[in-house]
Amino acid sequence: MKKQNNKTALVYAVDLLAVRSYSEKQLVDKLKRRGYDEMEIAQVMERLISRHYIDDSDLCQRQYSAYINEGKRSIKAILYKLKEKGFSSTDIENARAENEVDTDEYEYRVCLKLLVAHFKPTAERQKCQAYLYRKGFNFSAIRNAVDDFFSEEE
Repeated sequence: MKKQNNKTALVYAVDLLAVRSYSEKQLVDKLKRRGYDEMEIAQVMERLISRHYIDDSDLCQRQYSAYINEGKRSIKAILYKLKEKGFSSTDIENARAENEVDTDEYEYRVCLKLLVAHFKPTAERQKCQAYLYRKGFNFSAIRNAVDDFFSEEE
């Protein structure tokens, strides 16, 4: 495969990291797609990690906090998203432990927020529940949020 602009893998990786942070997996995938040699990628990753340009545990922590503060996803969806980005289960669990979030209260609050944003008070109760269930929220948060959403309108 052809390298664009004849940049070395290290230069390309640093250019990417200058714009935003990437997990190890994301950066390796980008370098592979660009056509760099496996050996060169391994050397670049070793150098970037040793110089702390890449720190998956810190990035995972920041991403988890950002998703929680954003308040648009269930805990299950957040964990899935982090896994999809290539973070290890250990990094994800550490991030979760660092952010002591009352899961039930958080999910209830986000469920209610999503119901208000996406449904009218005349909507069918079952459709609201199914929507939230597909988003990965726990059943008790869904039930409580739907009950409160419909009782506020009465």
